[in-house]
Amino acid sequence: MQAEMNETWHIILNPHAGSGKGQYDKDKIIRLVQKSGLKFNLSISEYPGHAVLIAKELAKQGMSHFIVAGGDGTLNEVVNGFFNGKGTISDKIVVGIIPVGTGNDWIKTFGIPDDYQAAINIIKLRHKVMQDVGEIHYLKNDGDIKRYFVNIAGFGFDAMVATEANKLKAKGIKGFRIYIQSLLSSFFVFKPLQTTITIDGENFERNLFSISIGIGKYNGGGMMQVPDANPTQGIFHITIISKIGILGILRNLIGLYDGTFIRDRRVSTHTGKEITIQANTTLPGEADGESLGDSNYSIRILPHKLNVIYGKDPS
Repeated sequence: MQAEMNETWHIILNPHAGSGKGQYDKDKIIRLVQKSGLKFNLSISEYPGHAVLIAKELAKQGMSHFIVAGGDGTLNEVVNGFFNGKGTISDKIVVGIIPVGTGNDWIKTFGIPDDYQAAINIIKLRHKVMQDVGEIHYLKNDGDIKRYFVNIAGFGFDAMVATEANKLKAKGIKGFRIYIQSLLSSFFVFKPLQTTITIDGENFERNLFSISIGIGKYNGGGMMQVPDANPTQGIFHITIISKIGILGILRNLIGLYDGTFIRDRRVSTHTGKEITIQANTTLPGEADGESLGDSNYSIRILPHKLNVIYGKDPS
């Protein structure tokens, strides 16, 4: 522990997180970290994907202690930098977070308050756990893409909602309204797709509305779409929703926030380590709220791969 107390942390701050909240609160965050006594360096993520490059380069240089000052998307970029960077020491990397995002869903599973000072205090305590990481393979522009996620990946309707939410964030819209507006507007555009889902070798044919593959429990600003997920079990928890009407969505809206929607007859839950998703046409996907495009997908779990700082043990 004494060696860790002397470590220099590298903060990767996203000024665009929280619809510009990161820029507005940047000086406040830096001041609070300085007062905490933590030694740190600072990098600013200037454009989408920049945090991937920053994290990849720093990890290659041997940096091991990171603080993400951003939201779920920034955390996703940083993790992709670690795991896509050849020669990185991902098993020795430690990640803490100062939540600045719109939804801040990853922190809910790990008991980290949505408060700068409280989050910094938790980082100082250095309680760590090795969480699972998801790996997705898909095609984009005729190239094979590999993407990692640490919370939830969604396909079908979920992915369309995430794309719409990102558009609203880019317009400066904030808060709970983003997710409700995105959910309702997407419903009138999305058409369920005939889809084959394979979980650990077992096939499921569905007229698919959405599928959520969870390491963490929460997404969409607090929706509990994968209520039994545990980030330290070495296994995905999966929620599949077959074709459902607008009345079904409205009837289950409250249940999306407490997990009880899984009792609906059009919902099934599963666990597994390897999943493929193949639709009869292109299927939208997202990982930790970041759009992947339209493709078929292959997903597998990487057990106990990322060392993160928590407030409440999620296991």
